[in-house]
Amino acid sequence: MFQRSEEVIHWIDGFGYSQGKRTLDHMKRILEDLGNPHLKLRTIHIAGTNGKGSTVAFMRDVLMAAGYQVGTFTSPYITTFGERMSINGLPMDPADLVYYANQLHHLLKKQSDLTVLASFDVITLLSFMYFKDVSNLDVVLYETGIGGRLDSTNVISPMATAITNIGHDHAEILGATKLERAREKVGIVKPGIPLFTTEEDPTLLTKFESVCQKNEAAFYQPLDQAKLLKIDTCGVTFQWGTYEKVQLTMHGEHQFKNAVLALSVVDYLQKSGTLQVDEVAIYEGLATTSWQGRFERLQGVPPVILDGAHNIEGMAALIRTLAEVYPTHKKKFIFSALQTKDAKEMIEMIGEVATQVTFTKGNHPGAQVGKALYDLYKESHQGASTFEEDYQQAIDDCISTLGSDEVLVICGSLYFVSDARAHLLEK
Repeated sequence: MFQRSEEVIHWIDGFGYSQGKRTLDHMKRILEDLGNPHLKLRTIHIAGTNGKGSTVAFMRDVLMAAGYQVGTFTSPYITTFGERMSINGLPMDPADLVYYANQLHHLLKKQSDLTVLASFDVITLLSFMYFKDVSNLDVVLYETGIGGRLDSTNVISPMATAITNIGHDHAEILGATKLERAREKVGIVKPGIPLFTTEEDPTLLTKFESVCQKNEAAFYQPLDQAKLLKIDTCGVTFQWGTYEKVQLTMHGEHQFKNAVLALSVVDYLQKSGTLQVDEVAIYEGLATTSWQGRFERLQGVPPVILDGAHNIEGMAALIRTLAEVYPTHKKKFIFSALQTKDAKEMIEMIGEVATQVTFTKGNHPGAQVGKALYDLYKESHQGASTFEEDYQQAIDDCISTLGSDEVLVICGSLYFVSDARAHLLEK
């Protein structure tokens, strides 16, 4: 029997990745033994390379403003493990994690082969058990882990599905080309359930439309009705359909797209009579949304920004947003990446705008050493750069010398951003 949440997390981590050919059969068998808790939930399903978490956050805050009790299933977490399974933004209590893990552990002892289960499968199962027991829970927003078709979350029967975009992440699992990766993500489409997307690649959109036609599912491209009005230090202002001068405090064109995706799904569910959400809730919810580690400003003057830009698309969005929000500031970076990421292109992008870069290593066991990242940088850049394997020292040193005309950007792996955030808040 587990006594503490730390024991549960260690147990979950022990599953690692599933072995052999990936299917969802094991998930379905276990869920049957649990009484199919996932089918007792009203859900919305969100897939995509970047922006899933922000889209979930926008949707959550709009629905909360409308008076609904909203569950969210996201990954990874920034501060506590319970963030993965939150209700109205409040993380799952460690005692609840222990309670449901003991139930699941007891059931899994009866399974003949646990090698088919991955850590993410176990977390997903725990979420279904937890959310099913929460009284007065109106809707749960489920973010996929990797891909869609074979993702653990793809056992739900959602009210709507959404895909943010298709990028380069997890090519070794989902396929070498964008079209292959798109086929995996569009696997979340269900018969008769509408798909919304802010992907803009015509080839991928053709694929999405074809899959929707086969499933007799409506297909929506909400960016067709959207217009970006303004980006400044206060956030973003946009128009979508009849919604005029919608304001966000989150920064960047990418957040405009994420907000449009969230708004379009909520608007559809409202107009179809599934949910009751008035305009006041929509404007209020979008205006107040924030998301940890996504262009998060932890210090105002001089500014210190945290951003989980851990892939090419994320880094491109971060650099565009920096140019929009801090056009005249000199830009200093602290960067860390996992060994599984091809960091070279991200480093190249940083080098184009940085006045100084410090490479470091986060706590995650798969983190790349700062010296290796530094060596990659020096292959093609002569700009000011250094490495400091102690990320806390790197952060302290950079902040202590930060000038009033400079902005410090701490970015890379979300695991590293989590480490950095904890250190900054502690200080």
